[in-house]
Amino acid sequence: MPRYFFHTQNGDCVRDEQGEELKNMDAAREEAVAVLGEILRYRGASFWTTGAFSVIVTDAEGQTVVSVTAAASDQAPEGWTLAGEV
Repeated sequence: MPRYFFHTQNGDCVRDEQGEELKNMDAAREEAVAVLGEILRYRGASFWTTGAFSVIVTDAEGQTVVSVTAAASDQAPEGWTLAGEV
């Protein structure tokens, strides 16, 4: 099974030196989302001072295969509207 490494970034990069063997890329994507969710749950309200948090997944050769980022803002995303809004 391939080994994937789940590095985190929020101003400081924390390298995953151990990695995890997973069945395939879909499993790596699921794990990246789970890792990010755990980080956000742990950070709680202090996430607002961080602004953004990323999980960058690399393969055994060090190539980025997927990344996922959560960003905090007091503003709605550009183009966002409620359904039926005029």
